[in-house]
Amino acid sequence: MFTARHPFVFLLMVFLGATPALAKNVVAPDQLINNLFVEINNRITQDQDKIATDKSHLITIGDEVLSPYVSFETMAKQILGKNWRKITPEQRLRYTEAFRQRVSVSLVSQYDPSKTYNLEVTGSRQNEQGDRAAVSSVVTETSTGQKYNISYKLFVDRKSQNWQVYDVVVEGVSVLQSFKTASAEDFKKNGIEYMIAQLQNSDQAQPEVTQ
Repeated sequence: MFTARHPFVFLLMVFLGATPALAKNVVAPDQLINNLFVEINNRITQDQDKIATDKSHLITIGDEVLSPYVSFETMAKQILGKNWRKITPEQRLRYTEAFRQRVSVSLVSQYDPSKTYNLEVTGSRQNEQGDRAAVSSVVTETSTGQKYNISYKLFVDRKSQNWQVYDVVVEGVSVLQSFKTASAEDFKKNGIEYMIAQLQNSDQAQPEVTQ
């Protein structure tokens, strides 16, 4: 079990693939979740002065530590479903980036350094091919004892040979499915440019600077 001094670690984990031959050189998915939890917490502790001056520094930390292990492109493709094929490569890039920024800003806005969390990985399983995995965990807020059941779905990126998170299930609710349900109707009514603009507009609410 690992303890996080900062809840942003927990929030990032909510928004954090190899063949058997590749798996020999890749950290196991359950260990990866543990490692990221520890690494991001250590980085936040080290950068407290910067965070106190500008909370958006948390986005920089998330990008630097988590980017190799979170596939926002896969998330975006899953959210749009069949509509992904109906948009241009340039629109795909802009939608993916707008979605990534939306998630990042949302997480930073919830940052509260007064709370601490424990992470306990409770299970891990892979498919027969060894290129898909699901890791289950329990996150506990130390002050209240409130527990959150969180599962991470991962696949292996063959270029980087890293496990990458592509969905998170919080208390039985899939993050991807939640976005997907809303996006299908939105795409039909308003189109991709409207959806991109909505994501970008929500990004304008930048984290306030802490004095």
